[in-house]
Amino acid sequence: MVTGIGRVLKSGLKIEVVNKVYEGRPNIVDQMKDKKVSLVFNTTVNSQAVEDSREIRAVALYDKIPYFTTAAASEAAALSMKSREEGEFSVTSIQSKINTSR
Repeated sequence: MVTGIGRVLKSGLKIEVVNKVYEGRPNIVDQMKDKKVSLVFNTTVNSQAVEDSREIRAVALYDKIPYFTTAAASEAAALSMKSREEGEFSVTSIQSKINTSR
């Protein structure tokens, strides 16, 4: 069963469930240090999650692992990766989307 943000994302990404820091070892931080994690979606809902997120964030920054902290950012990142994989990815400027004639 996928829990937390993994349950929310419906993007088709391969998601593996790992222990949270307080759930014991091996946990997400161990996996990150062992180079088994290439992307982190970490949302916090209580004081325990906030405490755990400090260590997760520190390892992510040190090891240059992309790290998203909100459900909206996580979903946007997942959907953009899916679009890129499907060949639907393109980049355009915001200005090209805005009607500039006045």
